[in-house]
Amino acid sequence: MRDKAMRAFIESNFKLLDIDSDGVVGVKEYRYNCISRVAIDDIAPIDKAFETLLNDEDRKRGGLSLDRYKELYGQFLGNTADNHPAVNLFGPL
Repeated sequence: MRDKAMRAFIESNFKLLDIDSDGVVGVKEYRYNCISRVAIDDIAPIDKAFETLLNDEDRKRGGLSLDRYKELYGQFLGNTADNHPAVNLFGPL
């Protein structure tokens, strides 16, 4: 039951990020999510953080798919190292 709830939570977060509902979270949607939570004066760190999340398939696609978002979310929750890409899932540190 907890796994279902967690999957639903992650999918809900993805849908909130995917403003245009095209199934891909692109850099503009990622930026919007970041700046709606934290006041910033330069988007360069946000763009850099987004780039760290992308693999080659993501770059071809133009952003993060739901499956890739789920993968990164799992890495975010399960990895204690500070140098893995998923640390930037919710914005630059």
